[in-house]
Amino acid sequence: MNVLVFSSAMTETDFASFQNDAKIKPNPSNQNFYSKLIKAIALRNNVSVISHRPFVKGMLKNKVLESEETKEGNTTFYYTHIEVGKVFKLLREQNEIIKTAHKAIEEFHSNDFIIVTDTLRLSLITAARKVAEEYGVKIVGMLTDNPDNLSFRNKSYSHHLKSNVRQLDGYLSLSEGLVQLYGGYKPSYVFEGLVDSPEIFKKDPIYDYFFFAGSLYERYGVKTLVDAFHESNVKSKLIVAGSGPLAKYIEHLSYDDYRILYLPQLPREKILGYERNALVNINPRPLNSKLDNESVPSKLLEYLSNGIPVLSTKFPKLYGPFKDDVYWIEDASFNGMKKALEDFAVTDKEEANKKANTAKMKAFEFYGLEVQSESINHFLTSLSSATNN
Repeated sequence: MNVLVFSSAMTETDFASFQNDAKIKPNPSNQNFYSKLIKAIALRNNVSVISHRPFVKGMLKNKVLESEETKEGNTTFYYTHIEVGKVFKLLREQNEIIKTAHKAIEEFHSNDFIIVTDTLRLSLITAARKVAEEYGVKIVGMLTDNPDNLSFRNKSYSHHLKSNVRQLDGYLSLSEGLVQLYGGYKPSYVFEGLVDSPEIFKKDPIYDYFFFAGSLYERYGVKTLVDAFHESNVKSKLIVAGSGPLAKYIEHLSYDDYRILYLPQLPREKILGYERNALVNINPRPLNSKLDNESVPSKLLEYLSNGIPVLSTKFPKLYGPFKDDVYWIEDASFNGMKKALEDFAVTDKEEANKKANTAKMKAFEFYGLEVQSESINHFLTSLSSATNN
């Protein structure tokens, strides 16, 4: 089956270069998830990606990114032409995406294909819908979050996104809550995420540390984590890597506490290097029934797949299957976090590693690319062959 994916994802090599050159860093979680999704779909299908790269004023020296084609494995990436500025966005952006899609479809040598689209970028989803209508093919939305939860959200943008998503033929989704957000009556396949096991480069010579990587927002429990660690009696280091509003706060705190080390946003292979050599990887995101129903802490799945001990708040969907394999934070308050950090510091390391290995085995059993590829492919094939009502 031919699958046309509309996304901002690039090849891993190109994203690493893009991230390195960018003054305003692109969101790595979006790239990481779609990179795995594309690989999972490509295990059983012929996949082409229409990549509309993230690009805003001041991001790069250039004001224009030219269109180009490249391959990663057996998947072809078609990068769209994109410019900064309102004139391009209003008058030409959608047409550039559609023009690039036409080029990819020509290479299919067939008008028989299905579309999978990102549902959090308005330009992508509107262009994808026009292409689907033009060729009379099915279009599936990949639901990763509620538009209202986005940090750049405004009501108008969110409304237009939701309006477009409701018109799609079906959904791949990271939660049942997101399917219900759009009515719950369209065909859907729900899975909490994907895990893989890429090769990594040797990490920096830092040892004996706890680790957190992700978006540095107070609402994700990051301030509670660093404050609790700062006041704890843990002798190991805490490495925090990422970008966001708390970056300066954490950097300044590190001046007062030699145990805390702040690293800016790093390439994925370096993040994985730190994760796989940590004493423990930490997910401090507080429980929030609405957020937890619509958004999966993607880093938690990545941590579980590394074979390294995990310290986490009790995210409901993963607490059940991993109940005995993770060091759960009973209380995400300052005192609860401090206690959890100090308790882990004195835990039996051999026992911790046994738990971590069991967690890794389960993570790949439930969310490995090969396993999920089969289920995703079955859903796409069934939807593609279904007749329109």
